[in-house]
Amino acid sequence: EEAEGGCAEVARAAYEGARAALVATPGQLPVLERAGVVDAGGHGLVTVLAALVETFTGRAPGPVAVPHARVEHGGEGPAAGECATEGDESGPAFEVIYLLEAEDVAVARLRQRLDALGDSLVVVGGDGLWNVHVHVDDAGAAVEAGVEAGRPYRIRITHFGHGDAHTAGTERPPRERTQRAVVAVVPGEGLAEL
Repeated sequence: EEAEGGCAEVARAAYEGARAALVATPGQLPVLERAGVVDAGGHGLVTVLAALVETFTGRAPGPVAVPHARVEHGGEGPAAGECATEGDESGPAFEVIYLLEAEDVAVARLRQRLDALGDSLVVVGGDGLWNVHVHVDDAGAAVEAGVEAGRPYRIRITHFGHGDAHTAGTERPPRERTQRAVVAVVPGEGLAEL
């Protein structure tokens, strides 16, 4: 509702809102929180919105979801997520994710500190429980910032290795251009003709 401009701006706003909501899903369902995963349907919606942003702008947005987090699939158990970045391929070396028990005032300071340390920062939650995600070169500093703010737990630190979209990569093979298709399921022949 607040996005101004054309389709690209609206699509990007929808993507950013969905991405933030996805990061919060472990705190919304006890089964997801226990498993330390995000919602699979939410992950799918974020992926679709990322493709929409790329269609309008010609550039993929930031992380498609919570990178390298497990995604809860009904009856199948968790699976690895993916990380896609925009533009610069020589970004921070580590991804740091943790749950944090902290007061709102402390979280405001944490956001400022983490924003100075890295990028792809997402801090969502409330009522004393927060989900923190950031890409940094100094993973220890990101965790220490969480300790200063409150009690971090379920800490996951991932090093973006060789060939990852975050590492400088002259050896990386060029991405193949893919054709996009849209599948629409509609009731009635009139809508199908459209």
